[in-house]
Amino acid sequence: MRRLLPYSTYLNQELLEREINSFYHKDLCPSFWDKKENSDSVKWEFDQRIRKKLVRIAKEFFSNFKGPLKQKDIKDIQLTGSLANFNWTELSELDIHVIVNFSGLNDENPEILKGQINAIKFRWNTEHQIKIRGHEVELFINDSNEHHSESALFSLLDNKWIKNPVYDPPEIDEKDIDKKYDSLVYDIEQLETKLTAADLPSNAKDLYKRCIRTKERIQKIRKEYLRKGGDMSIGNLVFKKLKNKGYIEKLIDTTSKAYDKIYNEK
Repeated sequence: MRRLLPYSTYLNQELLEREINSFYHKDLCPSFWDKKENSDSVKWEFDQRIRKKLVRIAKEFFSNFKGPLKQKDIKDIQLTGSLANFNWTELSELDIHVIVNFSGLNDENPEILKGQINAIKFRWNTEHQIKIRGHEVELFINDSNEHHSESALFSLLDNKWIKNPVYDPPEIDEKDIDKKYDSLVYDIEQLETKLTAADLPSNAKDLYKRCIRTKERIQKIRKEYLRKGGDMSIGNLVFKKLKNKGYIEKLIDTTSKAYDKIYNEK
């Protein structure tokens, strides 16, 4: 990852380091990981009771895909994301990926298979709100032939690391983060303000579309920066800050209310 200006170039160095430390830690999340140290190494062991519970949940989740995946078997069940790394927060989700070999399933029309899988995954994740030790469980299905770009990867099925996390605090361009964050905060607050305007619901459809565009903009920024710089990229840090400060939830709430107002009648 391209290194940006060091903390020492900024007058508010202490503030920046405190912001980074709010989501970048020297230890993995203690709710799930136990640290084993000896003279030359550190080993992180996942809570076995929780591991077995997550494997059971993932297998029940997978049973919903018997139609499109036919007789395919689970190749692995993996934990990715910030709870497998040092950049976790209290709002981090347990990202559980069920790995399956998609070869031979609608090879000529992969988009059809993808659409079926996404529909089943969406229904599961909206119908179930599982929380373990305060962290929501989010489930995914992935093709074993896809290349993974995660900075850390743990096999819950085999109880071993596939890719170990590396403690490497980033050097971040604080001004770039603040600029993008402040711009998005302004947009979200403006949308929330317009929700109570006198000309709704006549303009509710326009407001709803603006909410969707704002959501898509945030997703695009995050996706592009993740592709270029990984978990600690500027776009992902902006997203984390928006989420931690409650603005992602506020945008979702405003979007939902704007949609409802389209159909409201006095």
